[in-house]
Amino acid sequence: MFTVCILKPCCEKTEPGYVPKPKPYHVRTPSWSDSCNHPKRERRKATLTMYETREAAEAEYSGKARGWGSTDGWIYEGEMPPVGRRYRIMPIGGSLNTYYEHGRPVEIPFPTIELAREYAEEYHEYPNGERDKQVLYNIVGDQDTVVRWSSYSVPVGTELSPGDWA
Repeated sequence: MFTVCILKPCCEKTEPGYVPKPKPYHVRTPSWSDSCNHPKRERRKATLTMYETREAAEAEYSGKARGWGSTDGWIYEGEMPPVGRRYRIMPIGGSLNTYYEHGRPVEIPFPTIELAREYAEEYHEYPNGERDKQVLYNIVGDQDTVVRWSSYSVPVGTELSPGDWA
């Protein structure tokens, strides 16, 4: 069994790449354009699909996830655990000029801590050649913000809140 997760936009205005300006530029998740009027939590929806063969799963994944004009997602060999036994990445944002704070957990659920870590630490290459990866982050439950693993030594079991100082 193979599971594919694809983060789908709610409408054409939240499609990757949609920026209503004379000079369009690429927008990728999790910071898609705020052009639509849907509530933030409804703008992106993680859809999970199960396949019996790797070929079918890879066709779905490679056709929709990653790259120019695509969305985020992952492919996993195995079944997705039920709600409550999944994980999310809680990124840390900030810069040298500001303080660091906890962001909201990303919309994409992960079946294992290892897959969430791999996803957070993967370099994302943008069309302009820039590269980005999440250096500071926590892995929390899919229904809470309790730390299950941390890239910077936050104790497991710590309850975090988005916007709190990191």
